[in-house]
Amino acid sequence: MAPVMINWKRSLPFALLLAAFALRAWQLTEVPPGLTHDEAGQTHDAIHILKGVLLIYFPISYGCEPLFAYTNSGFVAALGPSLFTFRFAAVAWGTLTLAITHRLARHLFGSRVALLALAFMAVSFWQLATSRQILRSAILPGAITLSVYFYLRLTADSTRRRWLWAAGLALAIGASLYTYIPSRALWLMFPLAVATDYAARRLRGTQTIARNPALAIAAVIAGLTLSAPMFIYLYLNPGLDQRLGQLSGPLTQIRAGDYSPLLANAREFLLAFFLPGHGDHFLAYTIPGRPIFDPITFLLFLIGLAVILRSAIRAPHSALLLYWLIIGVAPSIVTGPDALTTRMIGAQSLLYILPALGLTAVSDWLLAISRPSFFIRHAQRSFVIASLLIASTLVSSARDYFITWGQSPDVRAAYQSTLTAMATSVRGPTVISTVYPSAPHDPYISELFTDEETRWVDARYATILRADGNARPPLQLLAPASTPLHPFIAKFYQQQVKVHTLPNDLDPFFILYQQFTFESTTATAPETILNGAVGLQGSRWLNEAYRPGDAAELFTAWRVIDPARLGALHPPAFATDLNLFTHIISPDGSIFLQQDRLDAPSWDWQAGDTIIQIHPFAIPPDAAPGDYRVEVGLYDRITNQRLLTSDGIDYLIVSPLVIK
Repeated sequence: MAPVMINWKRSLPFALLLAAFALRAWQLTEVPPGLTHDEAGQTHDAIHILKGVLLIYFPISYGCEPLFAYTNSGFVAALGPSLFTFRFAAVAWGTLTLAITHRLARHLFGSRVALLALAFMAVSFWQLATSRQILRSAILPGAITLSVYFYLRLTADSTRRRWLWAAGLALAIGASLYTYIPSRALWLMFPLAVATDYAARRLRGTQTIARNPALAIAAVIAGLTLSAPMFIYLYLNPGLDQRLGQLSGPLTQIRAGDYSPLLANAREFLLAFFLPGHGDHFLAYTIPGRPIFDPITFLLFLIGLAVILRSAIRAPHSALLLYWLIIGVAPSIVTGPDALTTRMIGAQSLLYILPALGLTAVSDWLLAISRPSFFIRHAQRSFVIASLLIASTLVSSARDYFITWGQSPDVRAAYQSTLTAMATSVRGPTVISTVYPSAPHDPYISELFTDEETRWVDARYATILRADGNARPPLQLLAPASTPLHPFIAKFYQQQVKVHTLPNDLDPFFILYQQFTFESTTATAPETILNGAVGLQGSRWLNEAYRPGDAAELFTAWRVIDPARLGALHPPAFATDLNLFTHIISPDGSIFLQQDRLDAPSWDWQAGDTIIQIHPFAIPPDAAPGDYRVEVGLYDRITNQRLLTSDGIDYLIVSPLVIK
């Protein structure tokens, strides 16, 4: 029987990809330990696509390009909506990026550089992290790398296959523009590369421009055309694209002639490559201050960059790679060290090809100065050195990601681990207390873990009650350590279960409460009803009188009659977006104290609810004694239009504030 021959050139890349996939899939639902609010927005969009919400640009999380959500909805359709599904989708995108990077590096520099680039990228902390984040930026590295590969194949091919490469380039560019904001500049590297090639040919006196570069420009234009519907939509709806505002501050200072912030950001950006303490500062995606490379890999990166610079004029692909690098890292230079690895993710593949090119160049140089008899020994030493470097990087990345970062209390807080545990434990209709009751982010996290009815409040100041005899069951309440029940609100509940998370968590426990029997007023005087939608049941100050310097608290209770009449609808809010104002009037008629707050958001209200709100006030030390008139009411946050009584009055008078 003939021995089985192993093709190592094909087997090693496959083995590395398999190992990288296993590393990215390990402890997939434990690290990261929950969902960030940005990730929750992405899961929400993907789930709702399957419910028929088909948009060309999603307004959640300050605006999101749609490709990530649409592709991930396919994973949801196949596997069901769960944290595992979305993390697995991220793993798939990350592994695909590794494969595309290997393909490009092999086309450019051969199998040795390709294998090293794949190894460096597979064991890096940065690519490991981005392969487990449910963020739309995860698609960009693969899409851009694929477009570079198609461009290079197109410009070098004179056969009929060039039309296939042109179509691939157009589709890859078009797809990239539907992924993440940096793609809006990255496509410029292709016309710049064509222009550089044209200038180089003129200098050499050769053919000024070939047919294929012209075809490449046509493919770029076709790619831009594919993305035109989204940009037309954004032009017609300029308020949706809020992320661009992050660039406005630094660019405004530059236009004003102040380059100091840009220079400071550029300095921090350069140090972020190799110096601990100067890396990306954004806790949710990395260990704050962790550099991109270790010192040895950074040195190899510089050597690889030098190789590219040396051949930039002679080799057209070198100019393209330089433009890719410059445009890819530019957003991080402009905006500074926070989230810099996310903003320059479009250059991620190239940043790992360069140290692989540098290591190969060093190895070739050492081989060139060695005696021929040392060739085998030198090749073995080079393999051992590269293996040790990659192995040490793997150990460092795995330790830093799964232990140092993944088990950090701050990271667990950023990924809403306690909220995730609370949502998973929901059984029956439940009010959940959170510091973000009015924003949609926490409900987006909850919808991934439970199908039960969930309502949202900050129990330090508000809650939602259901009266005894209501057609629906009473509401339980879940409150974490960070938002304990106000003592007055606690009177309506009985503690049932206390669940501990990790001892060093910022929220080390949460408590399940059961609502006591509660009798709601069924009749409210007509003049106390606003818009026929909500009525003031009662109010009082929690103390009969206060002294100057005291902390005073007003209690109000509101009965929800008809939520449909609360106000106008304001997408992308869940429904209405009301606020509750409280004005304390001085004897001379001026506003003495004012507060606008509603800690049980109106989009969460249902008919039959009773909304309890506590209004805290700090009485100034120099406040004059007396009885102060108090007015309360509701208004629309967006239009500022107040809800009215049947008599057209836009406020209600409640118990006065008595200062002794």
